Amino acid sequence: LHNYSASYGDKFPPGTAWHLTLPPEERLSWMVLVLPYIERHDIYKQFEVLHGKDAPPNVSAATARIRHLTCPASGEHTRYGDSKRWKSPTPVTHYVGVAGVGADAATLPPEHPRAGAFGYTRRTALKDGFPDGTSNTLLLIETADEPGHWAFGGRATVRAFETDAAPYLGPGRPFGGFHNGGPVLSGSRTHGCNVGLADGSYRTLMSTTAPEVLEALATVGGKEELPPNW
Repeated sequence: LHNYSASYGDKFPPGTAWHLTLPPEERLSWMVLVLPYIERHDIYKQFEVLHGKDAPPNVSAATARIRHLTCPASGEHTRYGDSKRWKSPTPVTHYVGVAGVGADAATLPPEHPRAGAFGYTRRTALKDGFPDGTSNTLLLIETADEPGHWAFGGRATVRAFETDAAPYLGPGRPFGGFHNGGPVLSGSRTHGCNVGLADGSYRTLMSTTAPEVLEALATVGGKEELPPNW
């Protein structure tokens, strides 16, 4: 994402590709736009990014499976000798762009206090688009909750923190979670969820992280006050 921004005027990609007359779910995702920056230009050049996901070339290109877009612990991609076995019938991703706070977050203007780094048409500038600071703003978060197709727009690749769904992290919650539907060890344990921050770093947040802290991290300019050592 940072390499993309360096090539496109210091801005991150929009949450969906350029066919803006279509509903977000019918567009291609931001993950298609960054394919050249994860060394998958071979797949990117098969897409027609000015068209929707149902355009014939895009239907074909979207059958590609990209291991780096799935959680290594998911069992999604397993090698058996020289063969590969995939868990899901269609290509998925376990990482989504953070839209901000509220069900409408992905549609908000960039200056809105609930807006996050990814909106369906927003392009957040790395230089001045993060008033809260890039080290205090979520860019990506993992989820085991109904993972969607990596090449499709909408909820598949962009999600918000919706306050009626708190607490947010852990098994059965909107973010984090176990891919087999439950804990892999007997007994209780603190659950971790990996996130990518806008400064290019990543952290593991615990399920004990307060919802208000996660909501503050989800916005680019909400001017919330984060506790020390969050």
